[in-house]
Amino acid sequence: MIHEELLHLIYPNVCVVCRRVLLKKEKYCCSACMAEFDTFVSPVASEQMMRHTIASRFGATFHFEKGWCRYLFHKKSSLQVALHAMKYERLFNLGIIFGRQLGEWMLSDGNIEDIECIVPVPLHPLKKIERSYNQSEKIAEGIGQALRKSVRSDLLVRKKYTRSQTGLTAEDRKKNMDSAFQVTQGIMLRHVLLVDDVLTTGATMASATLAFHKEKVERVSLATLALAARE
Repeated sequence: MIHEELLHLIYPNVCVVCRRVLLKKEKYCCSACMAEFDTFVSPVASEQMMRHTIASRFGATFHFEKGWCRYLFHKKSSLQVALHAMKYERLFNLGIIFGRQLGEWMLSDGNIEDIECIVPVPLHPLKKIERSYNQSEKIAEGIGQALRKSVRSDLLVRKKYTRSQTGLTAEDRKKNMDSAFQVTQGIMLRHVLLVDDVLTTGATMASATLAFHKEKVERVSLATLALAARE
């Protein structure tokens, strides 16, 4: 069986989900498969669910300024297949496309003017070598193109090598991400946008946000491509 990554290299105009030939205006995902993605009805609705998800695990201990999310993530869905291709099959540009869509979604909501820069959630250096690239950086790049904001991958470092969050309980996710990040000391920023691919319990975002607050960054907003549905 031909590996998925090799298949896309040989047939670059094939949808990563259904393998049908793409139309000229389509890239990576066909319109039919993208129509199957569970899209939030509005940016406000996505923020409300994000806040509810985080509050159910962290209560008032995890504060963030604003939140945006484009899709609800369901297991065994077309979106899961597309995200797997982006994350593990080195389809870098798919992350940028998704990020641009998310950025345009944010623009429709407004309230982004005072965000000073965009910070992708980093991988540990060893994990980045293993995977070859960080999908959150590509999503952040797409958001940056849409919002015309700079992307700063140098401000946040993952200092702790963590096991995959997949399959962990909410409590184990918290412990896994405890003190995982470090922010560049002495940064003079008031409001940053933190970007990740999927938010499940918020443990990763909570740890990264705390690291920014320790360095006196007043406000941290969150943007994720997808929010895991409770199933």
